[in-house]
Amino acid sequence: MLLYLIIDFYIFCFIGGGKIGRVIILILLFNFTQNMIERFLGYIAYNRCLSGETVLKYRKALKKFNLFLGRKGKNADHPEEITLEDVSGFISDIIEQGLSPTYCNWLLIGIKSYLNYLRDILYMDVIDPHKIRYCKTPERNVGYFNEKQKRLILNAVNNGTCGRDIICLKHKLLVYMFFHTWLRCHELIKIKVDEIWENLQVIGKWGKRRTVYLRKEILDMIEEYLAKRNKKSEYLFPHRCKEGQHMTDAAVRGVFFKLAKKLGFWIHPHKFRHTFATDLLRIPWSNIYNVAKLLGHSNINTTQIYLGLNDAELKKIQFWLKF
Repeated sequence: MLLYLIIDFYIFCFIGGGKIGRVIILILLFNFTQNMIERFLGYIAYNRCLSGETVLKYRKALKKFNLFLGRKGKNADHPEEITLEDVSGFISDIIEQGLSPTYCNWLLIGIKSYLNYLRDILYMDVIDPHKIRYCKTPERNVGYFNEKQKRLILNAVNNGTCGRDIICLKHKLLVYMFFHTWLRCHELIKIKVDEIWENLQVIGKWGKRRTVYLRKEILDMIEEYLAKRNKKSEYLFPHRCKEGQHMTDAAVRGVFFKLAKKLGFWIHPHKFRHTFATDLLRIPWSNIYNVAKLLGHSNINTTQIYLGLNDAELKKIQFWLKF
């Protein structure tokens, strides 16, 4: 089949297709010579719009799996040879190294996505990814900021004593936007100045688009920050050193690490998102479906982990019922 395709394109390219045809055949031949893993990574990056960080994680997972297969004389680029026993043996090997079930599941997500691509996109005869079971993990305890912690964070950024006023203003804007926009960290740092109106059109995971509305106080804060900012950049939060790039996840975590040391409790960018969801679900007219839409979740089960009610609140709900 491939031979016939090359012959047909050869006739088109070198007899009737000219230079454009020659470029087409070179591109096709390049794609056919790429290994399976690289083709998969290209597919999820450009067709499924996954973030660069996610693509890198999948690459690392498949690289580890390929090294394990290599010890058995197999290769992930020849996926017809892979069996369920290979996958379970790989995970057993990872667990024996003392790594957590959560880490194992992260590896399995990459392997299952690769196998799904081979079955559903390339129609290859490989093992059914649905037969691969995830490791059991402890119940996830999602944290959120209580009222006292929220006040402490806001007081700290409102009365900040940074080396420069613009740095304090930048940190203050970060905190307020995390509190009021419920964005993921990688979504927030990629905001461009020309995208800011009364709302934002955010492209989240899996390329899903959603609308985030901005309060007037946030818009005023952005206007003040941009007026005082010396660095010209298309991004709202530019990289400190590299021109044309946005602030990194690590830099944001560094800001909150310093703030956490000062205040004495753990602060993580995603914890603001947890707090928003938990607070919103406490409003009488709100429901989990509204929260799922605002957070950009297509699956309600994902939103359920944000239902962070403590024992006192559960007791209050139970005693509220009257018979």
